[in-house]
Amino acid sequence: MTEYEAATLATRYAALVIAAILGSTQCLLIWIGLRFMRRSSELREQGLKQQGEADERRHKEAMEAFEKRHNAAMKAEADRHAEAMRAFERQERESDRRHAAAMAAHAETMAVLDAQRQAIDAQARGMETLIERTAPPAR
Repeated sequence: MTEYEAATLATRYAALVIAAILGSTQCLLIWIGLRFMRRSSELREQGLKQQGEADERRHKEAMEAFEKRHNAAMKAEADRHAEAMRAFERQERESDRRHAAAMAAHAETMAVLDAQRQAIDAQARGMETLIERTAPPAR
């Protein structure tokens, strides 16, 4: 083998080694890039999962707070309604009491008037009897 052939062979071998090193380096860089991408994806999914869980927690807390406010408002409304109904019932009882008193007074007045009418009727009968006895005989 000549010196030129040996140099050419060495150059080709060196080029092959350099190509292998460059190819390996490229593969390594691609592999590292893929690992970074996978890790980024895992972190993003983990962050989204944590964000979703946090959103669910906040939603649950908000709904519990809303439910408490709603229940308190409904209880307050029920209490107001119950008080209004008690006031209405008191007014009804007072109205019934006043009506009963008015009816009793009316009955008492009617009894007095009836007694007076009976007394007047008795007095009128007495007057008629007296007039009949004292009237001159009819001719």
